[in-house]
Amino acid sequence: MCDNRHYISEAPLSLNSVRRRVEAFLAANGLRLAPLDRYVVVTRDEDGDEILAGGGLDGNVIKCVAVSESARSEGLMNILVSRLIVIAREEGRDSVKAFTKPENEGIFKSLGFGLLASAPKAILMENGRGGLPEYKKYLASLARPGRNGAIVMNANPFTKGHRYLVEQAASLVDNLYVIVVRENRSRFPYVERKAMIEAGCTGLDNVVVCEGSDYAISAATFPTYFLKKLDDATDTQIALDLDLFVNHIAQPLGVTVRFAGSEPEDALTRRYNELMAEILPGTSVAVVRQDHQPDSELVEGSAVRQARRPIDFVEIPRLEQNGNPISATSLRRALDKGNLKEAMEYIPKSTVPYLVADLAERALRLELDTTPKPGLVDRQDNGAHKDMDYALMSKSISALRPYLTRLAVESAKDIDPAKIREIGIEAEKAMLKATGGVNTHKGALFCIGLSVAAASCLACSTRAVEAYSFKELVSRAASEIPSARGTHGAEAKRSFKAVGALENARAAYPELFTDWLPYYRSLEGDPFRCHKTLLHIMTTLDDTNILHRRGAEGLAHAEAEAARLLEDFSESGLSSLNKDFIRENISPGGSADMLSLTIFIESIINNIH
Repeated sequence: MCDNRHYISEAPLSLNSVRRRVEAFLAANGLRLAPLDRYVVVTRDEDGDEILAGGGLDGNVIKCVAVSESARSEGLMNILVSRLIVIAREEGRDSVKAFTKPENEGIFKSLGFGLLASAPKAILMENGRGGLPEYKKYLASLARPGRNGAIVMNANPFTKGHRYLVEQAASLVDNLYVIVVRENRSRFPYVERKAMIEAGCTGLDNVVVCEGSDYAISAATFPTYFLKKLDDATDTQIALDLDLFVNHIAQPLGVTVRFAGSEPEDALTRRYNELMAEILPGTSVAVVRQDHQPDSELVEGSAVRQARRPIDFVEIPRLEQNGNPISATSLRRALDKGNLKEAMEYIPKSTVPYLVADLAERALRLELDTTPKPGLVDRQDNGAHKDMDYALMSKSISALRPYLTRLAVESAKDIDPAKIREIGIEAEKAMLKATGGVNTHKGALFCIGLSVAAASCLACSTRAVEAYSFKELVSRAASEIPSARGTHGAEAKRSFKAVGALENARAAYPELFTDWLPYYRSLEGDPFRCHKTLLHIMTTLDDTNILHRRGAEGLAHAEAEAARLLEDFSESGLSSLNKDFIRENISPGGSADMLSLTIFIESIINNIH
């Protein structure tokens, strides 16, 4: 795109040379490159090396806008911002925001932007339909009379500490509004975090859980929050976020108290609390008895008296367990290790299904990331597949995540085979839609889906998942699922008298518990743990995917080669076997499904007896 004197183009930041060029341009203009989806530059001509102006988009937020000093009389800011608005509109963004320097306010106002929030070093502006006025209207519809308080909560995920904070805050006000951070940049997506908060606040009648927005702790108002780092921009971003809260969120809700939990670990959150105490129009701090029990009474202090100013800040000490503060960060570390038992120590019962689903996704991604992987899609190549690659497989897992969560939530109280089948069918449709009709995870969905339902039911009812009870539930659920017809697995089972996925499930995966899982656990700490377990499974499983592609001869070849490599294991041997399997059109997809299942079961089962 060009006018008579300038050329406007997109700069692909994925190219290191382009990225360095943009970084140098921004540095020369007193800015740093922030995480962006798109970046647009203005040059003298198509091949021009000198950037005259540049600006980027992070979602629907315009950032990193600068004009070279030598070109500031050429009207480039208008050209640049107009182009960024067009790009945002083409991507379906009805509302576009701009994060910029205060001196640019006039330019953005001339382009239809209105001021949302200001700080000494930056301002936030908005252009478009809906946006803040609509959100304020929504908040006003929730407002109740009385002394009102608010918490802005990410809950990634919702812990006993979050419940404690809500309980204590709710005891100090007539109505408490819990505003959920909407940005999908956390481990648990927004829809799950909001559902966890709603379930976790059950029984607190004066608590209202509100929809999140771009106007409270978002990439627009506080991008550093999602990077979890302190830098010279942090205070400015916090100031903008708090300005929005005071003038546009607290006001329609009638909020006079902002609550937060104390932060002993995370420096960024601690700084946010410090600035809330400094910046909010009132600065009262509540003191809680040090036993930190949910029924603790707040010591009478300035916070429980009539607020002296429009909004007070009340910091409530973090709930402790075994002498340590309960932390979502510690919980996520337990999930990263694949330890449901440890993770459940930090959460109320209502959060359990979401952890089970998260561990299921973790298992699918660990299998996908295992590289090199003979005949299968991995980070290096597509194996023996011409219709799928790593990106497509990853997209497929993302499409399955909401349905794994539904399976866990729906099964929290009891196993309903009909409901499991219904959700499974919907999940398969979503997978095929995401992949353009390619069957990426049908087998994995079946075995993981059944296991998610069983694990959630047990974990929610007993706070423990024992092997014997898990096997019983899986077997019961599978026994009521009709046999599949017309699938590759069904055809291979009929032709070669192999044990299929459904029969394996009805028998509660006997080899997994007697062989594969103990083998996997014996390899803890081994960097090739997943590779070796996959090979081990291949030596014992009648892999219907291999049977479909290459028959009994192909299966025998795969089993023999897997056994040989296990006896003399090496990474180069994996690569050689991958080449062999690609040449022979062998894909041990059934074994890969069982590897995913083994990883998942290992994360949820307390014992294997």
